[in-house]
Amino acid sequence: MPDAWKFSETATDKPELPEVKEFLKSKYDNAFAFGTDNLCRSGIFRLLGWAFDFRPWLRRFIYKQYGSWSEIYAPNKTAIRKVVYGRIDLIQEILN
Repeated sequence: MPDAWKFSETATDKPELPEVKEFLKSKYDNAFAFGTDNLCRSGIFRLLGWAFDFRPWLRRFIYKQYGSWSEIYAPNKTAIRKVVYGRIDLIQEILN
């Protein structure tokens, strides 16, 4: 289970999330699912005043699209192609 912390004073009980692998698959299969954009940008999913850190299960990539570079968190390159609309020229993993 990912680390979680309150980011809002109105947060109540911590919500239960499904298994990490199933959760990430559901988010990266549908680019318009709630929280997918934030998960891709920061690796953190926010729900009901709680923030869940999925960065240990995600890898950092940069991709080139229409002449500009963008950074994204994703489990693999295939997930990036499912979430990002349009032609992607190049995907490169960022190693720490």
